Formats: sequence, structure tokens, C-alpha cells
Amino acid sequence: MAGIALIAAIGIFAIGVFVGVVAMVSHGIHREQQRYEEARRYREDYGILDGSDSTGRFIPVEAPDGVSMVARSFNGLYVRRPAAGKHDAELATLA
Repeated sequence: MAGIALIAAIGIFAIGVFVGVVAMVSHGIHREQQRYEEARRYREDYGILDGSDSTGRFIPVEAPDGVSMVARSFNGLYVRRPAAGKHDAELATLA
């Protein structure tokens, strides 16, 4: 009888962890979408163009909080960084 209760408790705990991870990632994705749309509206309102060669589908900055960082890592997203040149000390410190 104690074995069944232990298995049930472990199962409930595992389900809780899974639901928590899914909820956190979903919340992070929703926040990232809102942040992207807000930045896009700002660029459109002030006439800021990304350039003819950019697609506008990139993440320009690091994640502002832990929830966004977890959502990005679960989705395989990252911030693109320019390649540092041999003689560019400022870019070499950012990489």
C-alpha cells in the first residue's frame, strides 16, 4: 500500500513539474511576442527602418528576465553577435 502511495506522489510531482515548465515557457513566449509587437509599433510610428537586407525577424538584445531567457532557450533562440575582428577590441570584449 505504501508503494502505491509513493508511486502516486512521484507521479503527481512529475506532472506538476511538467505543467510548471510548460506554463513558464508559454508565459515567456507571450511576453516576447508582446515585446516584439511593441518594438515594431514604435519603429513604425517613428519611421525607423531596419534596412533593405534585414528580415526583421531577429532578437536584438539579451533576454531582460529569467522567464524570457528560459522561453528562448527552450525554443532555441539566441542573440546574434557580429564576428569580432582581430583588431577590434570593443567587439572582442562583447563576444
